[in-house]
Amino acid sequence: MNSQQQLRNAAPTRVISLRLPSAVDTALIRSANDAGRSVSSGLDWLLSNSFGNCQLFRQLGECPDVWDAKLDARIPTGTFEQLKIATEQLAIPISVYVRKLLYHVYVTKRLKYVKADGHYTLAGQHD
Repeated sequence: MNSQQQLRNAAPTRVISLRLPSAVDTALIRSANDAGRSVSSGLDWLLSNSFGNCQLFRQLGECPDVWDAKLDARIPTGTFEQLKIATEQLAIPISVYVRKLLYHVYVTKRLKYVKADGHYTLAGQHD
């Protein structure tokens, strides 16, 4: 682990807690494990790299109402503050933002991450 990761891990955190479909929860867990990350770290990466293009959320529907799993994850306070700003701009709750992100990345695959200018950002995929 490099010093920047250690600093982030030692930084104050906020808890994100929400209900979501079990298929989405399972996909997040699998993705985090495949990347050698914790679920919290995986969610932090997904969120942090979504803020630059979060306006994509305006054209996407909410995920189905079958929320049979619960996600509890600790993310750095800085990520949480960025999440609050994004959700205020979109006029949606934090739980809706996180559910939409995860649902459309893992289930519908209408969102993906692309590398641009040396960092990853959220992009839409069209059928």
